[in-house]
Amino acid sequence: MTFDENDSTRSSSRNTGFRELAHPPITTDESFQEALRALVLDADAHGVDVCGGWAIESNGADRAWDIKITRVSRRSVVSIEDSDFPASAVADAVAERDGVDTTDLPPLYDAIGPDVLEVLHDAEADSDHSVTFDYAGYTITVSADGTIVIRE
Repeated sequence: MTFDENDSTRSSSRNTGFRELAHPPITTDESFQEALRALVLDADAHGVDVCGGWAIESNGADRAWDIKITRVSRRSVVSIEDSDFPASAVADAVAERDGVDTTDLPPLYDAIGPDVLEVLHDAEADSDHSVTFDYAGYTITVSADGTIVIRE
């Protein structure tokens, strides 16, 4: 592998043979959190066990930092906005959360009859009616007020 000295996407350390992408310097807690999140998600997506501890070298001195990554359950809340088809709103919300097209999801009718969602949608918005079901690896709760809660 040859390195082009003008290629800013490669590390200045040429002895490792690894290609490293250039990134803006991490100077704030927010930029650190963003960079760490991206790194952990990328590693996890490629089958790397992200739990563990690593030695961090700084200014020639070794510092041992234990880093433990814990996956937490996420909850998304969206609303059915003037939709005549609440089943479509549920599929759209799950697809958006997963970053996929709705055609990549299993049929919603395998999890719940769309007519149940229609009846719920037609109920009075201030009622406390809701329905909970499992779909595409999530637990979905749809309320009469148009709220959709997606839990892992």
